[in-house]
Parts: sequence; structure tokens; C-alpha cells
Amino acid sequence: YIVDIATADGAPMVSENASLEPTIALEYAEVTDYDGIVLPCMAPAAGHPMPARVDILVAEAVELGIPIAASRGSVTTLALAGGLDQRRYAYAGPVDPAERPEFLGGSYAGTGVVRDGGISTAGICPLAAHELGEPDGTAELMRAFIASLDDKG
Repeated sequence: YIVDIATADGAPMVSENASLEPTIALEYAEVTDYDGIVLPCMAPAAGHPMPARVDILVAEAVELGIPIAASRGSVTTLALAGGLDQRRYAYAGPVDPAERPEFLGGSYAGTGVVRDGGISTAGICPLAAHELGEPDGTAELMRAFIASLDDKG
């Protein structure tokens, strides 16, 4: 597989120990160009909404049945796109659909990695693992995602 990395503003993704250069601007990404989509933990900071383009791409991927992997904060983006409907999912903790209606129709299955069809989710991302002392689900999430790609053929 060829991997593209998109960021909203075209700037590198930077953490304490690493930097990752984007290969495509988010505005130019088209779901139909890809076999699958990986959503890292993308919980936006307070007052900074998720770029609308992300929501559009994820909704298109859900509609087309393209495999998706979502980690912690991005599980909400997947839920808003309908990607958790009639599926088991992992998240940071149980949610009350009365308070978070985007999760209505899905079934919370813990914080570990859950694969349900072409949708793979992880409730613990690298930052949460670091802050909470929990195991990071990233490697297992990527294995589940790759299995979804293999199943799709």
C-alpha cells in the first residue's frame, strides 16, 4: 500500500519526540483514491472544531464501505458519520446516547481494540496511554485495519 498523510493546514504533525510531514493537503484528498482511511486520535481542542472536510471524507468512506480505523478522539468523528451504527466499538469509556446521540445505534465494547467488519476502533491512543498509564492500542488497531484491507481484497 501507498500511504498518504493529510493535515488540515499542510503543516507537519509534531509531538514531543517526532515530526511527520504530510504528503497531501486535506482539501485535495478524495476517498475514492484510497483503499482505507486511518483516523488518529483527533479530538479537537476546545474552541477548535474538526475541519468540515474530515467529516465529509469519513461520511463518504462509511457510505462506500471503505475500511476505517479510528483511535480514541476520532471515534466520535466516525460515530457522527454513522460508522458505528449496528457495530461494536471501542472508546475512552461508556457513553450515554441520551447525552451523545451520535453513539446511538452502536454498542460500546470497552477501551481495547474492536474490529467489527471494516470498522476498527481503539479507546486508548498514544497520548492517553502516556497520560493514563494504559496500554496503547495503536499497533493492534493497525493490525485490525490491515486485516480489514485484506478482507476487502
